[in-house]
Amino acid sequence: MVNEADRPVVHDPQYVSEHANTIYDFCLRTEDDYTANENYMGRQSDITDKMRAILVDWLVEVHLKFKLLPETLYLTVNLIDRYLEKE
Repeated sequence: MVNEADRPVVHDPQYVSEHANTIYDFCLRTEDDYTANENYMGRQSDITDKMRAILVDWLVEVHLKFKLLPETLYLTVNLIDRYLEKE
Protein backbone atom coordinates (compact mmCIF):
# COMPACT_ATOMS: atom_id res chain seq x y z
CA MET A 1 0.00 0.00 0.00
CA VAL A 2 1.31 3.45 -0.93
CA ASN A 3 1.49 6.12 1.75
CA GLU A 4 -0.52 9.27 0.96
CA ALA A 5 2.68 11.37 1.06
CA ASP A 6 4.19 9.16 -1.68
CA ARG A 7 1.20 9.39 -4.02
CA PRO A 8 2.62 12.27 -6.17
CA VAL A 9 5.77 10.28 -6.93
CA VAL A 10 4.32 6.79 -7.13
CA HIS A 11 5.31 6.39 -10.80
CA ASP A 12 8.85 7.75 -10.39
CA PRO A 13 11.17 4.72 -10.04
CA GLN A 14 13.76 6.83 -8.19
CA TYR A 15 11.43 6.99 -5.19
CA VAL A 16 10.62 3.23 -5.01
CA SER A 17 7.30 4.21 -3.44
CA GLU A 18 6.02 0.66 -3.22
CA HIS A 19 8.86 -0.17 -0.82
CA ALA A 20 9.05 3.14 1.08
CA ASN A 21 7.33 1.97 4.27
CA THR A 22 9.48 -1.16 4.53
CA ILE A 23 12.65 0.83 3.90
CA TYR A 24 11.81 3.49 6.50
CA ASP A 25 10.89 0.85 9.10
CA PHE A 26 14.20 -0.93 8.52
CA CYS A 27 16.18 2.32 8.70
CA LEU A 28 14.56 3.33 11.97
CA ARG A 29 15.25 -0.08 13.53
CA THR A 30 18.90 -0.20 12.46
CA GLU A 31 19.96 3.46 12.52
CA ASP A 32 21.97 3.18 15.76
CA ASP A 33 23.85 0.13 14.45
CA TYR A 34 25.07 1.99 11.36
CA THR A 35 26.11 5.40 12.66
CA ALA A 36 29.72 6.51 12.99
CA ASN A 37 30.99 7.52 16.41
CA GLU A 38 30.72 11.31 16.66
CA ASN A 39 34.35 11.61 17.84
CA TYR A 40 35.99 9.45 15.18
CA MET A 41 37.77 12.38 13.49
CA GLY A 42 39.84 12.90 16.62
CA ARG A 43 41.36 9.44 16.07
CA GLN A 44 41.63 9.78 12.28
CA SER A 45 45.28 10.07 11.24
CA ASP A 46 44.90 10.04 7.44
CA ILE A 47 42.62 13.02 6.85
CA THR A 48 41.75 16.24 8.66
CA ASP A 49 38.42 17.86 9.41
CA LYS A 50 39.08 20.33 6.60
CA MET A 51 39.72 17.53 4.08
CA ARG A 52 36.44 15.86 5.07
CA ALA A 53 34.62 19.20 4.76
CA ILE A 54 35.99 19.71 1.23
CA LEU A 55 34.80 16.23 0.25
CA VAL A 56 31.32 16.79 1.71
CA ASP A 57 31.07 20.20 0.01
CA TRP A 58 31.91 18.57 -3.31
CA LEU A 59 29.33 15.85 -2.69
CA VAL A 60 26.70 18.53 -2.01
CA GLU A 61 27.57 20.23 -5.32
CA VAL A 62 27.22 16.94 -7.21
CA HIS A 63 24.00 16.21 -5.36
CA LEU A 64 22.53 19.56 -6.38
CA LYS A 65 23.78 19.37 -9.97
CA PHE A 66 22.13 15.99 -10.57
CA LYS A 67 19.04 16.81 -8.46
CA LEU A 68 19.39 13.68 -6.36
CA LEU A 69 17.17 12.81 -3.44
CA PRO A 70 18.17 14.08 0.02
CA GLU A 71 18.41 10.48 1.21
CA THR A 72 21.18 9.86 -1.33
CA LEU A 73 23.37 12.59 0.14
CA TYR A 74 22.63 11.49 3.70
CA LEU A 75 23.53 7.88 2.97
CA THR A 76 26.68 8.85 1.08
CA VAL A 77 28.02 10.97 3.94
CA ASN A 78 27.02 8.24 6.41
CA LEU A 79 28.96 5.62 4.44
CA ILE A 80 32.03 7.84 4.19
CA ASP A 81 31.97 8.55 7.93
CA ARG A 82 31.57 4.87 8.77
CA TYR A 83 34.46 3.96 6.47
CA LEU A 84 36.72 6.66 7.91
CA GLU A 85 35.87 5.55 11.43
CA LYS A 86 37.07 2.01 10.65
CA GLU A 87 40.22 2.97 8.71
